[in-house]
Amino acid sequence: MQDLEYGIIGNCATAALVHSDSSIDWLCFPRFDSPSVFARILDEEKGGHFKITPSGRFESSQEYVKDSNVIVTHFSSADWAFDLYDYFPHYESHGRLYKDPELHRLIKVTRGKPGVTAIVKPMLQYATAEPEVSMEDGCIRFSDSSARESIYLYSNLPLEKIKTGEELVLDKDSYMVITYNKIKPETGIDEIKLMMDKTVNYWKGWISKAQLPKQNRNLIARSALVLRLLTYDETGAIIAAATTSIPEIVGDVRNWDYRYCWIRDSSFTVMSLISISKFDVAHEFMKWALSIHRKYGINLQVLFGVNGERDIPERTLDNLSGYKGSRPVRIGNAAATQRQVDIFGELLDAIYLFYIKHKKDFNLDESDWELIYGLVESAIKEWRYKDHSIWEFRTLSRHYTFSKVLCWVALDRGAEIAKALGKEKYAKRWMRIRDEIKNDVMAKGWNEGISSFTQSYGSDELDASLLLLPYFGFIDYKDEKMVKTVEAIGKSLFRNGFVMRYNANDDFGMPKNALIACTFWYIDALYEIGSQAEAIKLFEETIKHTNSLGLLSEDINRETGELLGNFPQAYSHIALINTAMHLFK
Repeated sequence: MQDLEYGIIGNCATAALVHSDSSIDWLCFPRFDSPSVFARILDEEKGGHFKITPSGRFESSQEYVKDSNVIVTHFSSADWAFDLYDYFPHYESHGRLYKDPELHRLIKVTRGKPGVTAIVKPMLQYATAEPEVSMEDGCIRFSDSSARESIYLYSNLPLEKIKTGEELVLDKDSYMVITYNKIKPETGIDEIKLMMDKTVNYWKGWISKAQLPKQNRNLIARSALVLRLLTYDETGAIIAAATTSIPEIVGDVRNWDYRYCWIRDSSFTVMSLISISKFDVAHEFMKWALSIHRKYGINLQVLFGVNGERDIPERTLDNLSGYKGSRPVRIGNAAATQRQVDIFGELLDAIYLFYIKHKKDFNLDESDWELIYGLVESAIKEWRYKDHSIWEFRTLSRHYTFSKVLCWVALDRGAEIAKALGKEKYAKRWMRIRDEIKNDVMAKGWNEGISSFTQSYGSDELDASLLLLPYFGFIDYKDEKMVKTVEAIGKSLFRNGFVMRYNANDDFGMPKNALIACTFWYIDALYEIGSQAEAIKLFEETIKHTNSLGLLSEDINRETGELLGNFPQAYSHIALINTAMHLFK
């Protein structure tokens, strides 16, 4: 069993991780990037959690209610059985999405009278504040000493027994609801059940509009539902993952906070959802991108907060021991200040796909054109400079081949958009510079000595991002140079079923584990260069490494198969969708 045996639930404002044993081990309220309320995943002793445990011997299993983001854990013994449903209410109500900051745990008894204990132990402000616990009218209140932040627990079970951790006898259907800074009106079990039914129906309705292949349909649907959960509905921003500091390597320092909106990751999310005809998230992200431009002009950075915050200071939480002792635990992300010139191409490709290729909401005005113009001109200005690459190296600033290619993409897509808008003068100029960039990459990014494109100009190091060059139309998969690059990556970076990002020392030494998305990129490349059977076989082997609920983290230990890195990771699920659609559409 994988150690990251968690499912994700959420309301498109925040998310929680539910372990296979029912423990809620991660939750930030009220936003994805808010301080944690439960953080046991980062410190088993001090982090805080919320667990419902049956008395005596029992068996359990867990699954999602099909095509929804509601998790059900089945518990049973010889004498009793019950189902625990975990979800955030999320449904249409009076013309708006109900997504209040509250988490529901609904217990449906199916046989007998089981006994359970409930451990409710929130630890506020990233476990720096142990809350004061008090009984109030119809609820238990957990508050910090300043009373600026409170968690309320409501239930139709005896509150005093929940507070003291005594056994509860389930002789009827029951619920426990956690709310953030919110006094909840008196609620009965029937209303809780109705809210769950509405939530299930919302998610089923959302995924029903996707165009999915029959083969691996449920896995692709799960990936799409994960990506939807990582969307911040208030603004349309899309976060990279729901967690911080789940390590790339256990015991190492490669621990980052991914609860922010990366331009690159979000653009890839848009491309992925467009491939299954889910345009709603893409539309909202486009509006977010345009709002960022109106707010900051062309001064685009690598990542933003979900409300468009530019300042994402990075610091460590020394009070938390880290996932499996992996420290430091970081919040914030210093990559926000890096130069990564590929972001212009990814964002322009997403804009091109949405507005031009698929002709969705084609009403770009002059303000929107200013964004497109600004992105292209930024790429023209930046493409000759060194940057920190798609992998966000902290000190290794170089002329990275993938970054140059994505500047080519920026010029190419910008020219196509300009032509569609009747701005031929700009299109001609941009195509001329586009061709200049391509000539530069072909001359300096190709290494004849190793018969491959390389990670950076003048090097002999390989990089899995090079597998994406044909995806963006820079070169054909069957071009001899691309075929040789795929073969070189296969020999150098592929081992034990997975592909490394690169195999050279970085800021922290030699990487050990594989980025899951890279393996999907390799599968796409194998398929296109003529190794279809090998590609399909590798795909089927790769998806066996999802956890029991079909979720993927960022990385995987190639020796043990352990999932590692922040979880669930948008990049991994994006790549899974893209490759599945590539192979089986």
